[in-house]
Amino acid sequence: MSRLGRTAATLAAASGLFAGGIATAPSAAAADCWTPAQFGHNQWAHTGNNPISHNGPYAGCTSYPVGDSWVSVMCKYTNTAGSIWYYTDWGWIYGAKYLSFPYGGVTVTCTKY
Repeated sequence: MSRLGRTAATLAAASGLFAGGIATAPSAAAADCWTPAQFGHNQWAHTGNNPISHNGPYAGCTSYPVGDSWVSVMCKYTNTAGSIWYYTDWGWIYGAKYLSFPYGGVTVTCTKY
């Protein structure tokens, strides 16, 4: 094969790779992030320890700081890792580290639409 032929073959192979021929590993965006069907108030909770809210019940979901305050909790959910998360008016908050329930626990389980 001539030098020109080898160059053309290399360019053709490279263009196939850049056109989507490379398999990639799943990203953090593959976390199961969702909003539950429940929207009614179920219980009050106090946040502490500089809580972080997420857009789904997994640490890999998009997050943002909330601040210490009272939140209205709609429901609770145990994810596949066994962690209990609560859906609040601020989004999903991991319960064991950031929430306390002085008036009793949450009785409603979160469900997907």
